[in-house]
Amino acid sequence: MKKCNLCNKPNKIHYRVKSTIHKDWIFSCKECWSVISKQYNYSYGGTRKSN
Repeated sequence: MKKCNLCNKPNKIHYRVKSTIHKDWIFSCKECWSVISKQYNYSYGGTRKSN
């Protein structure tokens, strides 16, 4: 399993996102994604699924 770039928790699914606060693409877990998705200039770049 991969780790979330924000909270460092391992998970099987991560979302590739960026926003005004996170200018470069990062991978976030569902919990962190729910916060980032509400930020200004939020962009979704796909879903990463790991084994």
